[in-house]
Amino acid sequence: MAGAASTRGTEEGFAGGDARAAIAAIDVDGTLFSDRAAQDVFLRILRTTGLLSRAAFARLVGVYVLHRLRLIDPVKARLRGLAMLDGLPLAQAEPLADRLAGELLATVHDDARAEIAALQARGLRVLLVSASLGLVVSRLADGLGADGYLASELLVVDGCCRAAFAGPVLEGPQKWLALQRFADERCGQGGWELSVAYGDSADDVALLDHAQRAVAVNAQRKLARTAARRGWARVAWH
Repeated sequence: MAGAASTRGTEEGFAGGDARAAIAAIDVDGTLFSDRAAQDVFLRILRTTGLLSRAAFARLVGVYVLHRLRLIDPVKARLRGLAMLDGLPLAQAEPLADRLAGELLATVHDDARAEIAALQARGLRVLLVSASLGLVVSRLADGLGADGYLASELLVVDGCCRAAFAGPVLEGPQKWLALQRFADERCGQGGWELSVAYGDSADDVALLDHAQRAVAVNAQRKLARTAARRGWARVAWH
């Protein structure tokens, strides 16, 4: 998934009230489902859509590999990935997003679904927070019954997708900044707290660092080291 920042969410889920809103933030790729599952679904759908020539598909796979290995700036990698959508009518992109989200929902860890249900039963508002495109993340949030989402947003001009973002890409610290803006706008400054955050990689550290409880899920090596140093919880979701 490639993806600029959404501040959209379920408004009634973040309406004001007498008590401070307790928020749970959950990363998407690598946390809700494995990176490998996301890669397999994404590439399989691309192969069957006819959007890419064989050469363009090979280039995209190369960019994806460089991104996963952290050998290319992540924002640049996402921009290159958007090239395949340039000029595509939004009316054609949306069914692709439906299909992609539908297949990804089938790969969501059972433990993740159970955790979301448990958090909401305790009165927390669950937000999905991802650098991936809001076009897909919004559908994942709906499918999982989350209270809202924050994601990178695709630029759409005159009903067509462009190879650009409509705002900041939610990589690293931008996840926390986007959540701050989102919650302040809906609950007021001081009217909310980040009770718990979940992530799988070093890209999630800024978000985890601001949570009252940080949980490293199926943590990649760098995040695992950080979690050990800071005493964060570590869990394995299946």
